[in-house]
Amino acid sequence: MRKSVLLIVPALVVLTGCETMQTPQQRRAADARQAAARRQQEEQVFRVRGQVETVEEENARLQQELQQLRADINALNSQIAALNGKMNSLDAKQQREMAALINQVEALLKKSVASQPRSSSGSSARPSGPGREHVVESGHTLSAIAQAYGTTVKAIKAANNLKSDQIRVGQKLFIPQ
Repeated sequence: MRKSVLLIVPALVVLTGCETMQTPQQRRAADARQAAARRQQEEQVFRVRGQVETVEEENARLQQELQQLRADINALNSQIAALNGKMNSLDAKQQREMAALINQVEALLKKSVASQPRSSSGSSARPSGPGREHVVESGHTLSAIAQAYGTTVKAIKAANNLKSDQIRVGQKLFIPQ
Protein backbone atom coordinates (compact mmCIF):
# COMPACT_ATOMS: atom_id res chain seq x y z
CA MET A 1 0.00 0.00 0.00
CA ARG A 2 2.76 2.30 0.71
CA LYS A 3 4.07 1.98 -2.79
CA SER A 4 0.82 3.06 -4.39
CA VAL A 5 0.63 6.18 -2.23
CA LEU A 6 4.00 7.24 -3.40
CA LEU A 7 2.92 6.88 -7.00
CA ILE A 8 -0.24 8.90 -6.54
CA VAL A 9 1.49 11.88 -4.95
CA PRO A 10 3.69 12.66 -7.97
CA ALA A 11 0.71 12.36 -10.25
CA LEU A 12 -1.16 14.97 -8.22
CA VAL A 13 1.75 17.32 -8.39
CA VAL A 14 1.75 17.08 -12.16
CA LEU A 15 -1.99 17.63 -12.37
CA THR A 16 -1.97 20.72 -10.17
CA GLY A 17 0.53 22.46 -12.44
CA CYS A 18 -1.64 21.92 -15.49
CA GLU A 19 -4.05 24.45 -16.87
CA THR A 20 -7.67 23.78 -16.17
CA MET A 21 -9.66 22.55 -19.02
CA GLN A 22 -11.70 25.21 -20.81
CA THR A 23 -14.33 24.96 -23.41
CA PRO A 24 -13.59 26.60 -26.76
CA GLN A 25 -16.15 29.32 -25.91
CA GLN A 26 -14.44 30.03 -22.59
CA ARG A 27 -11.05 30.13 -24.32
CA ARG A 28 -12.37 32.62 -26.94
CA ALA A 29 -13.82 34.82 -24.17
CA ALA A 30 -10.51 34.73 -22.25
CA ASP A 31 -8.60 35.56 -25.47
CA ALA A 32 -11.03 38.41 -26.17
CA ARG A 33 -10.48 39.78 -22.64
CA GLN A 34 -6.73 39.55 -23.05
CA ALA A 35 -6.91 41.26 -26.46
CA ALA A 36 -9.10 44.02 -25.02
CA ALA A 37 -6.69 44.47 -22.11
CA ARG A 38 -3.75 44.67 -24.57
CA ARG A 39 -5.60 47.25 -26.70
CA GLN A 40 -6.40 49.26 -23.59
CA GLN A 41 -2.73 49.14 -22.52
CA GLU A 42 -1.61 50.12 -26.04
CA GLU A 43 -4.05 53.06 -26.04
CA GLN A 44 -2.83 54.12 -22.62
CA VAL A 45 0.79 53.89 -23.79
CA PHE A 46 -0.15 55.95 -26.89
CA ARG A 47 -1.82 58.60 -24.71
CA VAL A 48 1.16 58.73 -22.34
CA ARG A 49 3.56 59.07 -25.30
CA GLY A 50 1.41 61.95 -26.59
CA GLN A 51 1.52 63.60 -23.19
CA VAL A 52 5.31 63.12 -23.00
CA GLU A 53 5.70 64.71 -26.45
CA THR A 54 3.52 67.64 -25.39
CA VAL A 55 5.54 68.11 -22.21
CA GLU A 56 8.81 67.91 -24.18
CA GLU A 57 7.58 70.53 -26.67
CA GLU A 58 6.46 72.80 -23.84
CA ASN A 59 9.79 72.27 -22.11
CA ALA A 60 11.67 73.23 -25.29
CA ARG A 61 9.50 76.35 -25.68
CA LEU A 62 10.10 77.30 -22.05
CA GLN A 63 13.86 76.75 -22.46
CA GLN A 64 13.89 79.16 -25.43
CA GLU A 65 11.83 81.67 -23.48
CA LEU A 66 14.19 81.34 -20.50
CA GLN A 67 17.21 81.96 -22.73
CA GLN A 68 15.52 85.06 -24.17
CA LEU A 69 14.68 86.31 -20.68
CA ARG A 70 18.27 85.80 -19.56
CA ALA A 71 19.50 87.79 -22.55
CA ASP A 72 16.97 90.54 -21.74
CA ILE A 73 18.07 90.58 -18.09
CA ASN A 74 21.72 90.88 -19.11
CA ALA A 75 20.88 93.80 -21.40
CA LEU A 76 18.86 95.48 -18.65
CA ASN A 77 21.66 94.95 -16.12
CA SER A 78 24.05 96.68 -18.51
CA GLN A 79 21.65 99.60 -18.90
CA ILE A 80 21.19 99.81 -15.11
CA ALA A 81 24.96 99.85 -14.59
CA ALA A 82 25.31 102.68 -17.12
CA LEU A 83 22.50 104.64 -15.48
CA ASN A 84 24.01 104.10 -12.01
CA GLY A 85 27.29 105.50 -13.30
CA LYS A 86 25.51 108.57 -14.67
CA MET A 87 23.55 109.03 -11.44
CA ASN A 88 26.73 108.82 -9.35
CA SER A 89 28.36 111.39 -11.60
CA LEU A 90 25.34 113.71 -11.31
CA ASP A 91 25.23 113.26 -7.51
CA ALA A 92 28.91 114.18 -7.22
CA LYS A 93 28.38 117.24 -9.44
CA GLN A 94 25.34 118.28 -7.39
CA GLN A 95 27.28 117.93 -4.12
CA ARG A 96 30.12 120.05 -5.51
CA GLU A 97 27.66 122.73 -6.64
CA MET A 98 25.87 122.68 -3.26
CA ALA A 99 29.17 123.04 -1.43
CA ALA A 100 30.11 125.98 -3.67
CA LEU A 101 26.74 127.66 -3.03
CA ILE A 102 27.04 127.15 0.72
CA ASN A 103 30.53 128.63 0.65
CA GLN A 104 29.22 131.65 -1.28
CA VAL A 105 26.36 132.20 1.19
CA GLU A 106 28.74 131.83 4.15
CA ALA A 107 31.16 134.31 2.57
CA LEU A 108 28.33 136.78 1.98
CA LEU A 109 27.13 136.35 5.56
CA LYS A 110 30.61 136.86 6.97
CA LYS A 111 31.04 139.94 4.79
CA SER A 112 27.63 141.22 5.92
CA VAL A 113 28.45 140.51 9.57
CA ALA A 114 31.81 142.21 9.31
CA SER A 115 30.31 145.36 7.76
CA GLN A 116 27.52 145.74 10.34
CA PRO A 117 28.11 147.69 13.53
CA ARG A 118 27.55 145.93 16.84
CA SER A 119 24.09 146.54 18.17
CA SER A 120 23.57 148.27 21.45
CA SER A 121 21.85 146.52 24.30
CA GLY A 122 19.49 149.45 24.82
CA SER A 123 16.62 147.96 22.85
CA SER A 124 13.90 146.52 25.07
CA ALA A 125 12.70 144.11 22.35
CA ARG A 126 16.06 142.36 22.18
CA PRO A 127 17.60 140.29 24.93
CA SER A 128 20.43 141.83 26.87
CA GLY A 129 23.90 140.45 26.72
CA PRO A 130 26.66 140.28 24.16
CA GLY A 131 25.65 139.78 20.58
CA ARG A 132 25.04 141.41 17.25
CA GLU A 133 22.16 142.35 15.05
CA HIS A 134 21.83 140.67 11.66
CA VAL A 135 19.56 141.75 8.79
CA VAL A 136 18.37 138.75 6.78
CA GLU A 137 19.16 138.88 3.06
CA SER A 138 18.00 136.68 0.19
CA GLY A 139 19.43 133.16 0.46
CA HIS A 140 20.18 133.33 4.18
CA THR A 141 19.11 130.45 6.39
CA LEU A 142 19.24 130.11 10.15
CA SER A 143 21.84 127.35 9.89
CA ALA A 144 24.08 129.41 7.60
CA ILE A 145 23.70 132.48 9.86
CA ALA A 146 24.46 130.41 12.96
CA GLN A 147 27.55 128.95 11.33
CA ALA A 148 28.74 132.39 10.17
CA TYR A 149 28.48 133.82 13.70
CA GLY A 150 29.76 130.71 15.46
CA THR A 151 26.52 129.96 17.33
CA THR A 152 23.58 127.54 17.03
CA VAL A 153 20.18 127.72 15.37
CA LYS A 154 18.61 126.94 18.74
CA ALA A 155 20.34 129.95 20.36
CA ILE A 156 19.22 132.31 17.57
CA LYS A 157 15.63 131.02 17.76
CA ALA A 158 15.58 131.42 21.55
CA ALA A 159 17.08 134.92 21.42
CA ASN A 160 14.50 136.05 18.86
CA ASN A 161 11.48 134.09 20.15
CA LEU A 162 11.19 132.21 16.82
CA LYS A 163 8.87 129.22 16.78
CA SER A 164 10.04 127.89 13.39
CA ASP A 165 13.11 128.02 11.16
CA GLN A 166 11.45 130.41 8.70
CA ILE A 167 12.94 133.88 8.35
CA ARG A 168 12.15 136.75 5.97
CA VAL A 169 14.35 139.02 3.89
CA GLY A 170 14.84 142.27 5.81
CA GLN A 171 14.10 140.68 9.18
CA LYS A 172 16.44 141.77 11.97
CA LEU A 173 17.76 139.02 14.16
CA PHE A 174 19.72 139.28 17.40
CA ILE A 175 22.65 136.89 17.25
CA PRO A 176 23.86 135.95 20.74
CA GLN A 177 27.54 135.26 21.25
